[in-house]
Amino acid sequence: MMLFGKGKLAAKSAASGFLLAYTIVGIFSLSCAFVYYTRQIIELNRNLEKQVTPLANLVAEIPSLKEVGLQNRLNEFVVQSLPLSRLSFIITDNTGERIITARGINPAIEKKLNAEPQIPFSAAEQKRVDDILSRMKSEGKVNTIRYMVENRKTYGYIYHGETDVNAIDQLPFVFTDLGKTPQKWQIWGDLIQHKDSQPNQVQQAQQLIRNSISQDLFVPIQTTPLWETGYFYYQKVPYYGLIIMPIVLIAVFSVFLASGFAAFRQIKSFEQTAIWCGLAKETAHQLGTPISSLIGWIELLGEQNIDKDNSIAGEIYDAMRKDTDRLQSITKRFSHIGSDPSRSKTDVNQIIDDVVEYFQRRLPRHSNQVKITVNHGNLPEIIANRELLQWVLENLVRNSLDAMDKPSGIIGVKSEYEGQRNQIVIKYHDNGKGIQRGNQKKIFQPGMTTKKHGWGMGLALVKRIIEEYHKGQIKLIKSDSQGTQFNISLPVGAK
Repeated sequence: MMLFGKGKLAAKSAASGFLLAYTIVGIFSLSCAFVYYTRQIIELNRNLEKQVTPLANLVAEIPSLKEVGLQNRLNEFVVQSLPLSRLSFIITDNTGERIITARGINPAIEKKLNAEPQIPFSAAEQKRVDDILSRMKSEGKVNTIRYMVENRKTYGYIYHGETDVNAIDQLPFVFTDLGKTPQKWQIWGDLIQHKDSQPNQVQQAQQLIRNSISQDLFVPIQTTPLWETGYFYYQKVPYYGLIIMPIVLIAVFSVFLASGFAAFRQIKSFEQTAIWCGLAKETAHQLGTPISSLIGWIELLGEQNIDKDNSIAGEIYDAMRKDTDRLQSITKRFSHIGSDPSRSKTDVNQIIDDVVEYFQRRLPRHSNQVKITVNHGNLPEIIANRELLQWVLENLVRNSLDAMDKPSGIIGVKSEYEGQRNQIVIKYHDNGKGIQRGNQKKIFQPGMTTKKHGWGMGLALVKRIIEEYHKGQIKLIKSDSQGTQFNISLPVGAK
């Protein structure tokens, strides 16, 4: 059996080593790809950054060019280059607050800015514009720019007639306000103002207006827009898709690796469970026949004429009956492994007493100096399997007896009820030699044993019974040369 145990541990160690090596190689490969990809992105951003400043300076200088043809060609070049360079900019007035126009921010925002008149922003749009402008200002990327806004204003109209080119100074005309009321006119004579005119002169001017409208001989009187000075703020829009891609790849790879590792562990767990179940059921099957035979022989012995006055024979007979009953109970425990054992209301204090009583009569075989103490709390009944909980405590007691190295051994069992968490806690301790620090994290693993002839299944089964079958928890609280303590918590009313 030891050879079987060592082989199993070796296979487990080899599988774990392969998985660890596979993980390291995968992480190293991903790290190399991540470093290479990140360097490419950084280089791309640097190149784009170098293009942004000259392009921004060009955009700021274009409005001041007097050559219209050159200005149009440069404007066309800038329009084509903006999407490629990822340049975004905002032009403000000389206060740096009122936005005149913007590019590369958001199509809906740009459309509202370039509308005539400008369309007010929503609260969300205004906040976004303010945030972008604030970021541009904080980065210090700003140029002074001259701009011209189409803000022509119509003051009135001039209506005129026709004349010979050689007599242009005699051209008849009428200046009106926006309501087409004549203000000043000259019709084949002196210049007349409205305040000095006669009614017939006003009628004459109105007649010229009607004639000019019919012949489309009039133009509006407008102001000329002036050059204004403002600020040109700009920035490079990052390639968020490229920047975030390595992070996404790492996340996807990590999830994939974690899922594979979890699946591997689950498969190993299923394999171990299958081995345990098969071993337990085979053990129960192999023990069943000889135990049944022993029970039959004991029954036959009881039917014989045993000397009633011989107390020793009677005690031996009773002890044999109890031991065969116990063997049946152990067989029943093994048969529960791998199946869903029945549960019923159980008194944990009674289970503790039964286990302690069983070992009290057998302590001399182990040591005359070992003492088991019990401290019962006021416990409610729980839903549990009695045989399996007995098995848990018996395993702990046997381990303590095997690890006892003191002249006077002590094993203590204390039970208490935690109302806040609605659970029962069994505090188990001994004063044995303890568990080495390097083995403390592995004591619940199958195959982990420090005994020469141990299988390493006892504490693994204990953990499985407590946590999987009863939804409780077992913890190693401390273990040193002064002894070991375990805490077992079991929920009250768990089904």
